[in-house]
Amino acid sequence: MSIKPLSIMDHKKKTDDMQYLIQPRSKGWVFRMVTPVELIGKPNPWTGRPFGKEIKKGLGTRNLAEARKRRDILRGQVLTMALEETDAGKFDFKSALEWRQLIAEDQSSEAGLSFILEDKLEAASKRGVPDEQLRAFNRVALGKGYPISKAVPRYVEERKPNNARGYKPLKSATVRDLETAVKHLRGFLKDATGIACLEDVTPAQAQRFRDDYLPSVTSPRSPDGMSHKTVSKNLTLLTKLWEWAIERRVTSHRYRSPWVFPKSVARVKRTDAPTRGEFEAAQVAKLLAGAPLGSREGDIIRLALVTGCRAEELASLDLEQFAPDGSSFRLFDGKTRNAARLVPIPKGAQELAQARLAALAGQKRFFPEWPVRASSGKSAAVNQWFTRYRRKTLGKETDGTLAMHSLRHTWRTVARRARVADADVRDLGGWAGQRSSDAVYDHGLLEEQLREAQEAIWDELDRGGYLEGF
Repeated sequence: MSIKPLSIMDHKKKTDDMQYLIQPRSKGWVFRMVTPVELIGKPNPWTGRPFGKEIKKGLGTRNLAEARKRRDILRGQVLTMALEETDAGKFDFKSALEWRQLIAEDQSSEAGLSFILEDKLEAASKRGVPDEQLRAFNRVALGKGYPISKAVPRYVEERKPNNARGYKPLKSATVRDLETAVKHLRGFLKDATGIACLEDVTPAQAQRFRDDYLPSVTSPRSPDGMSHKTVSKNLTLLTKLWEWAIERRVTSHRYRSPWVFPKSVARVKRTDAPTRGEFEAAQVAKLLAGAPLGSREGDIIRLALVTGCRAEELASLDLEQFAPDGSSFRLFDGKTRNAARLVPIPKGAQELAQARLAALAGQKRFFPEWPVRASSGKSAAVNQWFTRYRRKTLGKETDGTLAMHSLRHTWRTVARRARVADADVRDLGGWAGQRSSDAVYDHGLLEEQLREAQEAIWDELDRGGYLEGF
């Protein structure tokens, strides 16, 4: 619903206080406004005829103060009629914002729109509209709360690359994780209409969300409930959102973040949850034996093993990211700042890359057989396939300890055995290293030095029996 005033006229003078009022020569004040679209064609109770595009009604007085009072009463009556046509019991986010604007513009001290809203909320409560929804609606309408569903896109927008305030940009993966955390929070708040406000979250609610709600959230990957690590990740994302809202004064200056918890008993990871490990050489040999060279399955396993790259990094590679001779490829983005890097391909694996580049000439992606979601840039199909294949090849007892990502763990373990410096391993694998005073002056290894380190890891993989059947 939208109500828009026409131009304001008062003997050639325009003021906010004169909205909806005009005074033709030698006549009394007249109420005038654009008809809400919900009322057009409906019976006009003052004339008996259908409403047109404009409402125009004499106020029966030349006294300005009295005209203002009658204007506010008449305006409230028009709003009430429009709301009745739209079934205000819906109390959605859009309607709350319209109320907020109208109440902010309301100059009346006797028949203000806030009183009309109060009556509407009371009637809706009697009809069975949830009180939580009505309280949130009232916060938005009265300007005492900022909707979470509105805060998130604004927060993301203000943390885009090269933003004017110098905020650290959010990575696309972080934005998706934030949206998931907010989805959990809105589920906890039972916010089906999107009008729950930042201010609706109290410290007591935040603690229940952390201690009771999140640990009970199950998924195919976490059938026993969300892990403590994932709970902590969700809380960190929400904490940053609230900190931004408070800094930018999106919320009231009296409001304090509910995500600051008092010190409590130290928390640890679940002791019964198996940890992810690395593959043994014999296990890798079994995996390679069933995934032939040249297939999408065999090639992605082999590249993951000898480069240490993440599955999503490999599945989303474009041909233009490769050197023409297949000796390396470049990554431009990822989970950490160091994820953008040059990845040399060991000489023993370059034939694999060259064969794919030749066969896929004219196409865009290096692994077109693996579908990649446009929204996330990841290929869930790789991990889903590998889970089935690993269970079939190595047995279900490897659940929880081995995954596609374990190839990356294996590569790093072998790199250490090859005595490759930890800083060099981080450069090759894209891990964020420890901050140091000289970090700003360190621009990494030269390409040839990266190749030497990668070859040393290849040699250790070979010596350890990991390349049998490569």
